Amino acid sequence: MKTKQKVHRSAEFFLATASVFLCLSLASCKSMIFNKLGDMLSGAKKDGVPIQAKGDSPNPMDAFMGEKDPTIIQESLPLIVKMYEILAMENPSHQGIQIMAGQLNVMYGNLCVQTPADRMTVDKLSEQVDEYARAKYHYLKGRKYILDVFDTRWPGFSEEFLSSDSDVAKSAAQKISKDDVNAAYWAAGATLLSWSLDPLDVDALSSIAGPVALLERAAELDPDYSDGAIWDALSIFYASAPIDFGGDYDRAIYCHEQAMRVSEGKSPGIYVTYAESFCRPAGDRDGFVEALEAALAIDPDADESSRLMCVISQQKARYLLEHVDDYFVIW
Repeated sequence: MKTKQKVHRSAEFFLATASVFLCLSLASCKSMIFNKLGDMLSGAKKDGVPIQAKGDSPNPMDAFMGEKDPTIIQESLPLIVKMYEILAMENPSHQGIQIMAGQLNVMYGNLCVQTPADRMTVDKLSEQVDEYARAKYHYLKGRKYILDVFDTRWPGFSEEFLSSDSDVAKSAAQKISKDDVNAAYWAAGATLLSWSLDPLDVDALSSIAGPVALLERAAELDPDYSDGAIWDALSIFYASAPIDFGGDYDRAIYCHEQAMRVSEGKSPGIYVTYAESFCRPAGDRDGFVEALEAALAIDPDADESSRLMCVISQQKARYLLEHVDDYFVIW
């Protein structure tokens, strides 16, 4: 009888132990699956380091960035953003997913909210103000995803990055490495876009040194990033900001030249920047038209990886050309 009880208890112990190991195994598998899924969908590892493409291996982002119809992206982007936010909640330790969730929020704010709002007429001013507030919300939400990752790596980074002390902000920017350039670009860009929509925001004004320092550091680490995107962002800031807040026309010209060098003149967005940030303030109508026509002359199919951004920039160029008389006074 005692022998049977011992056997029975041994069996119970074995089953209980097996159940524990099974649960642990399933939990481990779930974690592994989420990490693998996170790697694939974010293009970066769990520690946020970008995954280098091997040979002709497909890049999931090509289905997004290679699209020629911006409308389908605008219609699907809200769902995509929410999907990545859910993944970020399920796997908060996967920095690649956190960064991608931030990046997509910024893209949504710009492509789906601010861009349509920019084209609203005066009679829709109230609606435009509301849409700009929505865009700002998504810019700051996207920035938070990325800064939370940076705070994990360097505790206190956000506070230093947003400091009103330019030396502190510059010191924070120096912490990033080349692997952080993509995340830094989106965090800094989100901050500057937010400020551009609400230039009287006291908090934004007091923390403007951080994003500029971060972009300068990113340009130093990876000057050829995304066909000159960092240089283009810097040129917009230096050309548009008042001198008291860091504006520097000579630096703006230099950054524009670097953007043209890196892109080899094949990025329509850089021509649009030149038209809006340089020609329009200077009253240079001819230069404005010439730059926009150069943007429209570029073949969107020449580079599949940037086709979407090319088409979007050309849509903006056409809109600006159609409204050229609104921007220049003819005496």
